[in-house]
Amino acid sequence: MDGSMNQRPETAAGSVVRQRWHDLDQLRAILMLAGIPYHVGLVYAAHATWIVASPDRSQVMTWWLQFSHTFRMPAFFLIAGLFAMLLIRRRGSGPWLAGRLRRIGIPLATSLVLISPLMVMASAASLGGMENIAPGLLAELRQISSTWTVHLWFLIYLLLYCGLFAGLCGLIGVERMERGAALLGEGLARRPALAWIALAAAGLTTLAVATAASLVEASYLIGGIFVPADFVANGLMFLTGALLVLRPAWLEGFRRPKPAVWVLAFLAAIAMAAVQSEEGTLNKALTYLLMPVVGILFSHVLLSAARRWLDRPTGFTRLMVDAAMTMYLVHVVFVLWLSVLFLAVPLPAELEILIIVLLTGLGSYLVYRLVALSPLLTFLFNGTPLRPSPASAVLAGSGAGRA
Repeated sequence: MDGSMNQRPETAAGSVVRQRWHDLDQLRAILMLAGIPYHVGLVYAAHATWIVASPDRSQVMTWWLQFSHTFRMPAFFLIAGLFAMLLIRRRGSGPWLAGRLRRIGIPLATSLVLISPLMVMASAASLGGMENIAPGLLAELRQISSTWTVHLWFLIYLLLYCGLFAGLCGLIGVERMERGAALLGEGLARRPALAWIALAAAGLTTLAVATAASLVEASYLIGGIFVPADFVANGLMFLTGALLVLRPAWLEGFRRPKPAVWVLAFLAAIAMAAVQSEEGTLNKALTYLLMPVVGILFSHVLLSAARRWLDRPTGFTRLMVDAAMTMYLVHVVFVLWLSVLFLAVPLPAELEILIIVLLTGLGSYLVYRLVALSPLLTFLFNGTPLRPSPASAVLAGSGAGRA
């Protein structure tokens, strides 16, 4: 995804300047790479059984999983919506969508073909040993299940959001959306409480969708890959990010630290973390009610913190931004297979988690370096246009010098 792009915010005078959002690029990369400890933690979580489950459990990691789960991907989708509107205003919805289909669709297809079978085989090995790999893979080939997607669901959702949002922009028009935002801005200036009412409405909308889906037994569709309530909650995050761009003052205000909102965000996230893994109708209702609320509030925390501390790129952060997509796509394979190997290792859970996180990070980074050497692999894993690899460029330059 276009994490290293020049964007153009509008100034107060209405002129357009090109700007690179280093803080948002870095934050998005961090959110993606945080998937490594998150998925390792799922193997050792005390509150749930994942596709590979260790007999050893870590309560500390479980609490971290529950807390980070309340905001990590919602914040990612808000940033995605923000960049979507920025680029649509510059390129138009049609060209933007064509780029999204390539930048998201190609890596998704590549992962489903190359990465998903390895995840399925690891799951089969954890359940029945190495001799169960082939039978397990054949069994999964006969059905559609979330074992094929695991972490790839976010690409599926993002692709759907992009299609729906491009259609919305094409139907309404960006100029009309901006005029509507201006009217809304005037209303908020007169009645600031409307922003909090809108926040509550987002939570109630998600709760209503979850309730309706439960009543018609459609809470989990397509083998658990598509969850209507989650789709709506994250879709609201995407729309929130896009809405912020329509008025520069909104984006500026959202990225300016507000201590009272930070406190509220942490309290709401802790409350959601405490109830989301518990059984019972009330706990589930509270979880769905809080999903977009926590997502929006904590996105403010993350974006305002990123603006304060991540707006100065370094060599390391540039590498992180460039590597994040490839590393995210492949990391679950390392997580699952290393976890299978550690099932028989009698070490404390926290030590195993640390070792697997480090090895997964290293392995994923080495894959990124390999992918970066090949224009074809870079296209397959990142959807970027085919171009000469750095190694090829060096060789070509050396040849020209000798000639």
